[in-house]
Amino acid sequence: MKKLTLFILIGVFPFASSTFGQQVNFMYGSAFDGGSNTASIFTNELKVGYETANPAVLTVGYFNNGFDVPTQAATIADSATLSTFLSDFNLIGETSFASATAAGFLASANTVNEVGVGSTPYILVLGGIDSFANGSNADEIGLFTNAAFGTIPSGAEPLPADYNLQSVTLDSVVLGKEYLGESLTGAFAGVNGNIYATQAIGQVIPEPSTYALFLGAFSLGFVYWRKRKVKSVAQD
Repeated sequence: MKKLTLFILIGVFPFASSTFGQQVNFMYGSAFDGGSNTASIFTNELKVGYETANPAVLTVGYFNNGFDVPTQAATIADSATLSTFLSDFNLIGETSFASATAAGFLASANTVNEVGVGSTPYILVLGGIDSFANGSNADEIGLFTNAAFGTIPSGAEPLPADYNLQSVTLDSVVLGKEYLGESLTGAFAGVNGNIYATQAIGQVIPEPSTYALFLGAFSLGFVYWRKRKVKSVAQD
């Protein structure tokens, strides 16, 4: 009987290892710090927290190697360019804000096989939809990360490696806006909040180089207008 039991165990463990392998438990999204009485929430550009009545999807993932995230983010202007941008985003986990504990407050977790080791993780929020599969139909977008996150670690087994991306502060806002020390309302009345707001598709802030191009074109136009004006006055 003992020999039979040993045989069964030997047969089971290799199967479990090949099925689950090295895994990582990604914990991401909102957080609450009781010590500072501070929370982080996600909202639309009007600072209205995402929830069932104001749908959005919270995701975590990483971009393809060599993808220039800030430059490419500045090209998003419509559904087509958003779709192109998202095609370079490798989704790790997602959760609908329909599961939010309070408006805009959503802490989530997904356990997945080892993926994207050494890559920078990003928190991506897509407003107006409740699934990443419908990403190109989003009407607002927010993209955030934090230097404290480091890079995506290797997995572990038999228990997954925990990787906590839940934070009250995100120090890098690629798309959207950050509002620090806001007085929250509703379920968080009396709590100071750091709000991470998305921005409407088509209102992506241009890169500094784009501003320089606009300024150069304006300057040339102004010089041309002044010359014409001076010439017109001289003729009169």
